[in-house]
Amino acid sequence: MINNIFLTGRIGVGKTTIIKKVLKKLKPKIGGFTVYKEGEIFNWNAFYLIEGSYLIDEKIVLNLSEENRFAFRKENYSKWIVNTKAFEEVGVRLLSPSNFVDIIIMDELGRFELNAFEFQKKVYSLLDSKIPVLGVIKDESNEFLDKIRNRTDVEIFKITQENRENKYEDIYNLVKNLISYQKSF
Repeated sequence: MINNIFLTGRIGVGKTTIIKKVLKKLKPKIGGFTVYKEGEIFNWNAFYLIEGSYLIDEKIVLNLSEENRFAFRKENYSKWIVNTKAFEEVGVRLLSPSNFVDIIIMDELGRFELNAFEFQKKVYSLLDSKIPVLGVIKDESNEFLDKIRNRTDVEIFKITQENRENKYEDIYNLVKNLISYQKSF
């Protein structure tokens, strides 16, 4: 049975926007994480792991520090410096919700966590759980992402500018049904 939903697609097509719209309409209790991007689109200079609930409540005070900064660049267009410890500590903590959440957010899974093995184990254990997962998975191939894509309990929606409105309705209905099903236990 599908219990985990991921969106994929090019940068800026509206994947996180769809997740925000779904969450704002359903108002579930949220666990998990999202990524705060510092800088401008296509020219970001740092990424931070923050609470998934920020997606529906941007009034949450952000704690942006070296502790939750998982990738940064010293100069525009230079190589990324990856802080695996942020995934292993902050990421694992954000993915350790109480049993009283309706949904886990994983926005976004990609390449920076390739060496964060405790974080990966936590992701896999949540995908195995009864709590629905809604997230974004980078549109590229690596061992971590491919293992998620190949699961039988995962459905992936490819989002484009042309289909994002139609896909929103499909994703909203699926998430609504998953949360209702999970609450019935």
